[in-house]
Amino acid sequence: MIARSFVACVLALLSAAALARFEANVDTKVLSEADTLRLTLRADSANVSGDPDFGSLGESFEILSTQRSSEFRSINGQVDGSTAWTLLLKPKHTGTIVIPPITFGSQKSTAIEVTVRELDPQLKRAIAQTVFFETTYEPKQVYVQGQMVVTRRLFYLNGAQLYGDMPNVPDVPGAMVKSLGESEHTTAIRDGRQYGMIEQRFAVFPERSGDLAIPPASVTGSVRLTDASGGGRRIGIDVASDPLTVQVLPIPDDYPRDAAWLPATDVELLEDWPYDAKAGLATGTPTQRTLIVRVDGNAASAIPPLTIDLPASLKAYPDQPKLSESQTRGGIVGTRTESTSLVATEPGQLTLPEVRLPWWDTAHRQFKVASLPARTIAVTGAAIPRSAPTKSPQQQPAAAAPQPAAPPATNERTVPRRPIALAVAIGAALIAVVLGALAAARRPRPSRAERRRSANLERHAFDAFKRAADRGDVLPIRRALDAWLKARYGASIDVATREFTRDAAAQAALDGLNGALYRRDAATRFDAGELRRAVAAARRRTHAARRSAEFPALYPSA
Repeated sequence: MIARSFVACVLALLSAAALARFEANVDTKVLSEADTLRLTLRADSANVSGDPDFGSLGESFEILSTQRSSEFRSINGQVDGSTAWTLLLKPKHTGTIVIPPITFGSQKSTAIEVTVRELDPQLKRAIAQTVFFETTYEPKQVYVQGQMVVTRRLFYLNGAQLYGDMPNVPDVPGAMVKSLGESEHTTAIRDGRQYGMIEQRFAVFPERSGDLAIPPASVTGSVRLTDASGGGRRIGIDVASDPLTVQVLPIPDDYPRDAAWLPATDVELLEDWPYDAKAGLATGTPTQRTLIVRVDGNAASAIPPLTIDLPASLKAYPDQPKLSESQTRGGIVGTRTESTSLVATEPGQLTLPEVRLPWWDTAHRQFKVASLPARTIAVTGAAIPRSAPTKSPQQQPAAAAPQPAAPPATNERTVPRRPIALAVAIGAALIAVVLGALAAARRPRPSRAERRRSANLERHAFDAFKRAADRGDVLPIRRALDAWLKARYGASIDVATREFTRDAAAQAALDGLNGALYRRDAATRFDAGELRRAVAAARRRTHAARRSAEFPALYPSA
């Protein structure tokens, strides 16, 4: 019986919602192009779910706001109510505009015809002098993958009321956009009048040559205009900046075809190396040499790796490169830092070759080379056999201890040392395993919600990578891969890349992507088949399998 009553109540409510009257009204049917229109939709029932379909309004109106409200009434013990939707609309053009019927369930409102009149030309000029945009950009012609700095300035007089701050940096198809700091608020003089000014700057890096379209920005608000009698009225405004079309130049023909394309306004190549020319370099002792590339006018991801052909008697163990960026008023400053541990294996004089980095000066439109001169270093000590392991940077001695002379040969039998050393090594390994297990047991485990959240982030990042790989554009693939690496390994891009490239196939696939990114044809399509297989294999590997990869040769095992 209770169940039947409940079903009857539900059916009654549904019937009331279905039979509720649905109507539309406006606060005015004649307005100017600067005014707004208030549209009210009402259903004679408070028990409604969902909202009407407002999609048909988008052709002729901009929906500035939407509010929903409900009210209940009790008359002679009977309770009824209504639900209302109030929309603030701004017309997109002048003339006669028909507000089309709005659909709500099985109901439709009636169409409403409104007239939108043009503003008086004098009034238009007054509004244009009260609030307006200025947009500039440098350079006027930008090279592919080069930097163009766009500056937007919004000027407004006293009496202008703006709804919100400057819009966010635009989404420019076919280009990477980076903000150059927060918007700045100041004052400026135009035509002898003092304006408040909001300035916004961002850098744009086109990914292909040809015409690049930068969409306009717009703000809404109102201005108070006074007439000759001293009275005035407030008028709604919608101010937009002019759209920009910029010519993007291709890679110049006189740029070397075998050099990585690097457009910039300035490139600086620095070296940080604690080498003492008087003391020289001892064989078997690691020393860290750091090369720093600082590029004005381009992102850190655009800086190609440095290529150095070292002598055969100098072993190199590079770290993962570090990329960083900073923002200035002139644009982005990208920095690439490459640190390498060098170990000499033979005494004598060694020559480190010149370090060269070709680049294109976008300001003077000419080919240049940043370089470090060749260096000759003195190596002391005894030669190290190729099979002998070198010391790691963490094992550098404070001073080289003199080695005792070999004992003379005798006929006496000596106690074999290898079994003892082997037993000690096995015991140390067992202790390390036990200590590692204890540390892992004491380490707090992530909750199930955290693991689920991490898995969702990784899956979404992987799906984005697959979409980028399907399209085949090099820069989007590189950015999507970086996002997946961070989500997959839960670490910085340097650490995540190191984990990913423990697998030789993954390293080869990443090298292929970087090679395509730094070649002259960086803006062309890229076959990401090998990279997709490497990423799929990395997703299948367990954390334990990843941690069991071999150490580099600089850290030999017992």
